Amino acid sequence: MSQAVAICSDYGYLTPAETLIKSIAYHNHQLVIYLLNTNVPQEWFLNINRRLAPVNVRVVDAKFSAAVLKDEAVSRTEYMNTMIYGRLLIPQLVPADRVLYIDSDSVVDGSLQPLFDTDLKGKIVGAVEDYSMPGTFNSGVLLLDNAKLRTIDNFTAGLLAKGQERTSNDDQTLLNQYFKDNWLQLDYGYNLQIGLEMTLFYNDHQSIPHFYQLLKKALPGTIIHYSTSDKPWNFMSSGRLRTKWWQYRSLEYSEIAQHAALPALRKQYRTRLFTFTQSEQVDNLEALLQALPDCEFDVAAWTEMGEALLTLAKYPNLHLYPAVVEANLTKLVDQADAYLDINQGAKEPQFMKRCAELHKPIFSYAAAPDDPALAASFHSLDRDHPDQLIAAIKQL
Repeated sequence: MSQAVAICSDYGYLTPAETLIKSIAYHNHQLVIYLLNTNVPQEWFLNINRRLAPVNVRVVDAKFSAAVLKDEAVSRTEYMNTMIYGRLLIPQLVPADRVLYIDSDSVVDGSLQPLFDTDLKGKIVGAVEDYSMPGTFNSGVLLLDNAKLRTIDNFTAGLLAKGQERTSNDDQTLLNQYFKDNWLQLDYGYNLQIGLEMTLFYNDHQSIPHFYQLLKKALPGTIIHYSTSDKPWNFMSSGRLRTKWWQYRSLEYSEIAQHAALPALRKQYRTRLFTFTQSEQVDNLEALLQALPDCEFDVAAWTEMGEALLTLAKYPNLHLYPAVVEANLTKLVDQADAYLDINQGAKEPQFMKRCAELHKPIFSYAAAPDDPALAASFHSLDRDHPDQLIAAIKQL
């Protein structure tokens, strides 16, 4: 039985698509990948196929006319366009009998062969339950019996016609309606929908416990899907596994052929320092970054961050976590060597209390607290003399 991977992308989304292809080739050799597209240059295909030849991975230019999708409705235009409907063209453009479709905002973190070998038990589609909509599947990863799909009259034309009417979840809604009783639940790790974490944490917190239950089943995950607008290639993002995407993005093709270790993007710092802020004003932060290049400064917030902080991202020892999610927050507190209470505005004392429980020092520009739980860890320093704080950190 012939098998292939299918991806949809236009030229504007080519960087995420190429990152996905790199991740596939890193773990899977002797594979054909069909890139369904309307405007990716021929030279790009020639170049990537030259680079992937040593691992026998070939990327096929599955071109189609943009007019085919021009009338499709899209509900979330801030990060999606009509190319999401391109997966409906797989029966026409991909000749393989079994096709694994993967959204371009994903990376593959292991072998796909066990997934290709899955017994679909007579179903046409294998998919993973949508983490936020129980009982339905997420269309970001689809294992298709393409041989059967090609025998269905009017499948593509019929769904594209329905797609011209706006639905709550675009083509995913249409596919769920069509395959309501004809899809097989796959292992949750084959579509690790990590992008949902920030959305649920801030907008639907009652769903978070169920999300974490599913995440526990899925981790570490073979296919990591950065769904929603919280993409790891954005200037800033909130969710976890951002570094994983950048590791695959940073791979040289020679490293793929050698299966070299994924690149370490961040150096190992001698000391890690954590600050939670509700203000973009973190006093003396730039002076600390300059004076202590061997220290990592992690700054998190419940909200997006202002320019005063964002412009400091030029320092490699500063890592910003706007709209931080619980998993990242727990990790930052637990891995910190000390807490820096140096931000202006309101405080979040629970993080200082957690550091005190772990017997970590708290360096602050405030007066000694009344709370006895903090007193033993608390060190008051002069805001107008940053050299005091620099000296205290060096003693760590």
